Amino acid sequence: MKRTTRGAIVCALVAAAMASALTSPPSAAARAPAASAASAAPEVPTYAPPDKEAQARALDLATRTLTGGQGVIERSPGDRFGTPRTVFGAGGLQFLSFPRTYRGLPVYGGEVNFMISRDGRTLHHTTTAQQAEIDVPVTPAISEEQARAIARAEAGRNATVRSARPLVHVTGSAPRLAWEVVAEGRSPAGLPAEPHVFVDAATGKVLENRDAIKQAVGHSHYNGDPVDIGTTATESGYALRDPSRPGIECGTASAVFGGSDDEWGDGSGTDHETACVDTLFGVQRQWDMLREWTGRNGIDGQGRGFPAKVGYNMPNATWSGSEVNMGRNVAGTKQTTPLDVVGHEYGHAVYQYSGSGGSGGPGWGAALDESTGDILGAILEHYVGHPAALDEPDYLVGEEMDLFGTGPIRNMYDPARIDDHPGCFTETPPTDAHTGAGPQNHWFYLLAEGSSPANGNPPSPVCRGGGVQGIGVKKAAAIFVTALQLKTARWSPGAARVATVQVAYGLFGGSCKEAGVVRDAWEAVGVPTQPGELIVECGPEFDLRVIPDVVTTHPGDSVYVHLVTESDEEPDPTLWLRSEGAPAGVSVGHPDLIRGNDIVPVKIDTWSTLPLGAYKIRFTAGAGVYSKAVTSELRVVERPPWLRMRVEPDRLPLGQDLTGTATVRTEPAGGPPIVVRLSATAPDWITVTFDPADITPGASAKMTITARPDVRPVIGVIHVRATGPVSGATEMTVEVPPVPWRPGTGYEVDDVVVHGTEWYVCRKAHTSRPGRTPPRSPALWHHLG
Repeated sequence: MKRTTRGAIVCALVAAAMASALTSPPSAAARAPAASAASAAPEVPTYAPPDKEAQARALDLATRTLTGGQGVIERSPGDRFGTPRTVFGAGGLQFLSFPRTYRGLPVYGGEVNFMISRDGRTLHHTTTAQQAEIDVPVTPAISEEQARAIARAEAGRNATVRSARPLVHVTGSAPRLAWEVVAEGRSPAGLPAEPHVFVDAATGKVLENRDAIKQAVGHSHYNGDPVDIGTTATESGYALRDPSRPGIECGTASAVFGGSDDEWGDGSGTDHETACVDTLFGVQRQWDMLREWTGRNGIDGQGRGFPAKVGYNMPNATWSGSEVNMGRNVAGTKQTTPLDVVGHEYGHAVYQYSGSGGSGGPGWGAALDESTGDILGAILEHYVGHPAALDEPDYLVGEEMDLFGTGPIRNMYDPARIDDHPGCFTETPPTDAHTGAGPQNHWFYLLAEGSSPANGNPPSPVCRGGGVQGIGVKKAAAIFVTALQLKTARWSPGAARVATVQVAYGLFGGSCKEAGVVRDAWEAVGVPTQPGELIVECGPEFDLRVIPDVVTTHPGDSVYVHLVTESDEEPDPTLWLRSEGAPAGVSVGHPDLIRGNDIVPVKIDTWSTLPLGAYKIRFTAGAGVYSKAVTSELRVVERPPWLRMRVEPDRLPLGQDLTGTATVRTEPAGGPPIVVRLSATAPDWITVTFDPADITPGASAKMTITARPDVRPVIGVIHVRATGPVSGATEMTVEVPPVPWRPGTGYEVDDVVVHGTEWYVCRKAHTSRPGRTPPRSPALWHHLG
């Protein structure tokens, strides 16, 4: 089948599926259902959660799947699963993350994440970082004191241990009984650190060491003056605490800012209160963006956020695992509180509170965590949409604040432009999270904007393969943030590829365009096809509409609707067409094949014995396995007294101004005077007016017909009705002429012209010359008769 950018999705499991992939339906190949372009139900907002019944069905489906112990879940007799953490994504997708324990011990990386449809009936995907069934002792051979000492040495000089707990560590090749030791200290760069050190409880080996505090660098500029922010009234005045977004507040390390009035900051780059204004402005809009664009409820996905503290004497900004800390640039002239820095730091919180939870571990985990901050910062800039005088939407990191006096510190569309940061994936995990953010940053740019954007954004190189056609930042945001709900403790670019392709299919199941571009963007940055990944096959791209979607008639009468197809593909695709739903007593007439850019009249005939009522007729068009459907409602009502009427002329060629007139004539109805209203049903390229629109039977009205210039030449049917105490109907045909032949004009094959009153079609591309008129040039022009 032809591969384009939109169409049927054929899903197949690649052989040797990896542990973090479970595709539903579980067959080797499954096809996407046809998408309906019309529905009687109103459009559901992106952020609307499923109803309680759907939530209960999803919980039951996930629980039954856990009980069944499918292979990807790796369930052992000692496993128990706790109450799931539930987050709703774009389009009402439900994400349930079940914590796991083994013989009473928590299992790090053993969480099982489910992606379930809005209605709670379909399991789309399941992930877990666990790779093998747990069978380990639960009594440590290494004591807690020994584990603390090992972790303290691993965490670095002057580190202090805050807590230790036994658990089962399963993100490696085999589950291990371990100690998780949480310490506090400083990173090698001298910045605050909170290492979580996992010590093998049998051997004392350090299994993993991850820092929960995420360091960031970012952009800095003001958001305009003044700006609106949400604050809270107190007994003594006001506080910089959000009144409707729980957990969002801002102040210094000692206290939340308060004041006697509700005006904050002085607009300068060094004022701490101003830094909180910028922080609240950013996080409040990030909250809104997450809700409106991705369906996420709050920063943590469950309706809560986290505080921010400003004024730290450091050229940086950090996420501590529970709060955001903002510093300054090296020059000390600006606080690190612009939109994308705020979005970046709270992006770490989104990452931490998604899927299995937790921040990124070493290598790719930390790099993808850092990239998530960059991506959410860029998304926030696009959501707010500042003008160039402030911080306009872009994909540079640090260009406004000039954190170190060297300009931007990361470039998402071409990472190598900044200190030769890698923009292409390699199998070797990065040792630095900030430079390692490049491949996924690059992927997101290609997904949102493409490799050769037409909207003024810069071109982006690809690491391999052909170009990428972007889908827009809003769709890219929904896919990326939603896919984070499938994150496991073993997150990697390959796992992110599987999740984002799966989510794109779940969010945009009526089209393979989005899932295909997700795949193409990963290919372009060098992340190959993964085991367990959906395979996307695309058919022709087209749209289908029906005009009108509700039509009224009487038993024994006929009525027309028009099917409109639109496609950007060349040549126009050929589509099959079928209809269904017509009851006995109704016949629907249409061709079996139509073109991808066409207006197709469909005649609906009714029998005189057809009962009154409303009937749904569904029209489906497609190519191969891909299809689209629309529905028109046929309302059959009691016939009022009939009015005899006609249009003169009943066939009207429009002039070159694409306007013409006709006369609607009616015959007297008898009885007392009555008034009927004239109306017309026509293709959407025809405009019809009546003068007057209200007449009495026996009177006439002028009918003016105008056609759009971009449809010529074409022929259409106009159905004229009179409604009121009596009713009537008639029809006329309108011809929209081609353009007149003119000398000195370039013509292409299949161009149609009129010469005199005759139509001709071009046989050979040429430039016309005086005297070589179509009737005199049969080698160039074919007479249409």
